[in-house]
Amino acid sequence: MIRQDSDVLDKTLRVLLGLDENQALPFFTDAHDFDATRPAAVIAINPSDRDSGDLFRAGYTQQKRFALLPSRSSLRWLLPQVAKRRGIDGLQIYMPHGHVGRLVKALIVQARATGWQGWVRDTAMIASTKPLPIEKLLCEVTGEKQIFLSLSPGTPGAYQKLTVQAMRHDGSILGYLKLPMTMAADARLRNEAAVVEELFTYPELRAHIPRLLFAGSLQGRYAVLQSPLEGKEGPRKYDPLHELFLERLHRCRFELRSGSHLVDETAAKWNGEATKLDLGWQALGREALRIAAQELEGSEVPCGISHGDFAPWNTRIDEDALRLFDWESACWNAPLLWDKFHFMTQTECLLHVRHGLETAPHSRGKNRGLYLLYLLDSARQFWAESAEKVVIQYRRTQLEKFIAERHAA
Repeated sequence: MIRQDSDVLDKTLRVLLGLDENQALPFFTDAHDFDATRPAAVIAINPSDRDSGDLFRAGYTQQKRFALLPSRSSLRWLLPQVAKRRGIDGLQIYMPHGHVGRLVKALIVQARATGWQGWVRDTAMIASTKPLPIEKLLCEVTGEKQIFLSLSPGTPGAYQKLTVQAMRHDGSILGYLKLPMTMAADARLRNEAAVVEELFTYPELRAHIPRLLFAGSLQGRYAVLQSPLEGKEGPRKYDPLHELFLERLHRCRFELRSGSHLVDETAAKWNGEATKLDLGWQALGREALRIAAQELEGSEVPCGISHGDFAPWNTRIDEDALRLFDWESACWNAPLLWDKFHFMTQTECLLHVRHGLETAPHSRGKNRGLYLLYLLDSARQFWAESAEKVVIQYRRTQLEKFIAERHAA
């Protein structure tokens, strides 16, 4: 068989098998090739039934097949191919926020439910002589004897991570395991583990957050395993459920910080990135910081725990309670309004939602200085994450709008 390299696929397989960049991936060509080296696991791309049989007879009795979607060269998910178990679709790992993404997911789930495999272009099989270390860990932590995996390599960039959805044979979810693919992602996962562990000490938050099942080293990488959160995706429009959750979160930790100090802190982070941007962005940044400094001078700003990515796709609603996962970007002392600003801004630019909250006391217009700081800080982070251009451009539009309103006042 012919092997065609795919960088994302190779990275995913290295993490899954616990290999570093200097180790060659053990791709299968002929079972006899492994008689001397005998690696613990081998990889077969688009394997035939004969390949599977040859590997089984060579001692590779543990075989896991994945559909590579949308394809090997543009990989986003590795979904399990399990014969006679149509209940496993594995796509709970993918929660699209756009109409196109929702349609694509619905079509894939429907195709998998019928058992028809003709829609799959590329597949991969990992064959091993014994369960993989990742499977061993999941079985030990969950108490299950057999676990099925669905994989998402995430968005390529500084914070790329592999997310593994661990499932029972019927497709019910046992937990989500995250493994870093970069050093920056490692730091974020360590932050998430620390935050979730700390938040769990507050009884009033336990029903709203995942439970940390494991955090530690797995084959030389820092791994974080958390329980799933039940329920449907949370509301797309900011409503009392969001307000109630944030009030409960903010009661757990609260402090007043100098407005001038927040401006200086945001400026230091922004200026570290500004030299990489065009002159228009640099000018916007300078003016936003100048206005924020004037409006926040002498003020004390309520600060505390911030989720960092407070948006519908990171929420679930169950029994009239809002639940949040993905605490990687959480911070202990951010302005309390930033989560609300983030929710409104993200849903406006990605979901075209309009909230109608601009007359409220905690609106963006009445807290322009803090909103300008949020826009700069979030734009800076999205650049580092290689985020969609629309979310960065929307922040530029918002900066221009609120700066113009200040000049007109």
